Amino acid sequence: MTAPSTRLCRVALAGDFPAIARMLELYQYELSDQWDQELDTQGTYGYDLDRHRLNAVRGPGQPLGTAPGWYAHVLLVGGHHAGFALVAPARATRHTGCWMEQFFVLKKHRRAGHGQALAAHVFASHPGPWEVGQMPTNAPAQAFWRATIGALTGGRYEEQVLTDGMWQGVVQVFDTGDLAGAPAPPTRP
Repeated sequence: MTAPSTRLCRVALAGDFPAIARMLELYQYELSDQWDQELDTQGTYGYDLDRHRLNAVRGPGQPLGTAPGWYAHVLLVGGHHAGFALVAPARATRHTGCWMEQFFVLKKHRRAGHGQALAAHVFASHPGPWEVGQMPTNAPAQAFWRATIGALTGGRYEEQVLTDGMWQGVVQVFDTGDLAGAPAPPTRP
């Protein structure tokens, strides 16, 4: 297990996107038995990161880009990419706030607190209303998010099961603005 002091969670820099794209391929492969997708002619699943890339930090002191609501975050362990989170505008149960679009930690780095640290970093980076969804058959993801969100909010979240519309599955709904005054978990313990 890697010592927590070697963990860093941060907003993605422009140079992180090749690694995010590669990790997205691993993520999509891992979910290929639940997420009905086919490979393209190049043998990749592909994923459009253009909106997230617009908001990447380009360097010290340079502002975020021009796609409000679309963000990417990375997890580095020992200086190596180990996971990512993609944030999009809320879409399943509300029209304001954030939606955890994709979230992935490499298997090697799971069950070491890295996923919880990345989630806490992302939620703290975008305070306010949140939706986090999981596919109906992804029981491990549901267990992870219930535990992680439950710990972060002190159990103050609502869970819905959506069976029609643009998203179908389990969704936790909560507001990180309700956590004002609670100590934020460190992003670099």
